[in-house]
Amino acid sequence: MEEVTISAQGQRVKTLKQLLKHANVDTKKWRVSSWRCNSWEQSVKGGEETITLYQVKANLERKLEPDRKPAHPARTIPRIESMPGRVCGLRTTLFIPDLQLGFCWRDRYTYLEPMHDRVAMDAVMSLVKSMRPENVVLLGDMLDLAPWSTRFPRKPEYRQTTQPSIDELHWWLADLRGASPASKIVYMAGNHEARVDRAVVELLPEASGIAPALETDPVLSLNRLLHLDKLDIEYIGPYGADWWLWPESNSPVRVTHGNKIRSGAGSTATAIAKSSRWSEVYGHIHKVEMVQKTFHGPSGPQTVTAMSPGCLVRVPGPTPGVSLAPDWQQAVGLAILDENTNDVHIQLLPITNGRIVWDGQVFEGQDPFERIAFETGWRQFIGEKHGQER
Repeated sequence: MEEVTISAQGQRVKTLKQLLKHANVDTKKWRVSSWRCNSWEQSVKGGEETITLYQVKANLERKLEPDRKPAHPARTIPRIESMPGRVCGLRTTLFIPDLQLGFCWRDRYTYLEPMHDRVAMDAVMSLVKSMRPENVVLLGDMLDLAPWSTRFPRKPEYRQTTQPSIDELHWWLADLRGASPASKIVYMAGNHEARVDRAVVELLPEASGIAPALETDPVLSLNRLLHLDKLDIEYIGPYGADWWLWPESNSPVRVTHGNKIRSGAGSTATAIAKSSRWSEVYGHIHKVEMVQKTFHGPSGPQTVTAMSPGCLVRVPGPTPGVSLAPDWQQAVGLAILDENTNDVHIQLLPITNGRIVWDGQVFEGQDPFERIAFETGWRQFIGEKHGQER
């Protein structure tokens, strides 16, 4: 990434704005990564007078993306207020786990390599079009937001990837709304979404509450950045909040992104099932797990289910801070309420090589990178080298 340092010393340049003007910086091409201003007193005229001198210094990096703004181009696709068709009194909910949609710059900052698995995501989209579930629940960590981490080093190849991530996720969410226009879509806040709130509070406290007049959503809220209101998608936050599915049923389901991780296959689900008195569906761990436990009480036996549908991250892929061969799996979750008995049935639908098998059909995904590049305007989603290879 191209970086330069500019500075000025004396009495005329005292602010960052004056320095940028003095150095004739094109702010459409360069962004300020850091800056500082020092001042000191100096004697003149034999010590009879003092003047204040200033040194203003700024580090600039060339812009690879536009200034952060809501997704563009924005699409408005409202929900159709009618219930999807029910088959034999069955109501369905589809759980979509962590996408961690994000990018890593490659080929001298000309190609944006995705962390997310577009083929698996496309298979899920085909499944949604066929299933038309009553509810679609996004389990959180839909964005990776690597540049916003205040905990891990922010490597140059992950910088300036926020805007393309926002634009592609909005594009995918709009397709999701169009695939099942009557579904209720719920977006759970995950720990990666919380990176925005944490970074704003820790690094930009003055920006944490800024909102346009007569509106309550802060400028940097994900609801605003992703245009969730234009797609009738309900955002459940902050991170740690839960949402209850079919609380009127015999086995209500608590849905959350999750904050518990145990090492070893099935260990997290086992720990949750051991302590819970209701069924739970969660994300966060990127592993496909499902454990059931039966309690016996005065009302008779009660079986609870703990289930994680894994993730839709590329395995392996460029996700920062992850080993080259992570123990991650891909799937989606399914919950079905049988209104004839008021019982809830929870299932897993694995994704293998971009294919999902359900209801006697195979839903096979394709990589729509060219369509995404065309419709979002991000030619870096293709890149000269990768466009020739694919």
